[in-house]
Amino acid sequence: MDSQFLEKKDELIYQLIFTENKDFEIDISKYIVDIYDYDVFVSEIKSILKKSKVKIVKSKVKLDSKTAIWELKVTK
Repeated sequence: MDSQFLEKKDELIYQLIFTENKDFEIDISKYIVDIYDYDVFVSEIKSILKKSKVKIVKSKVKLDSKTAIWELKVTK
């Protein structure tokens, strides 16, 4: 995997766990090459959040031909 994607993903994980923000709209195409693999990406992030004691209140992925947007609401 491209290191650029990994760095962005690390930044996203940090934001999801440590910022005060609770509502996120995540453009999955910024973090993975093939947007149709979004389910793998979402599962991986959910697993990390669970281990970090971040509870997911809402999770919805909007998929079209060019991008996948993950609407996420968490409580910390």
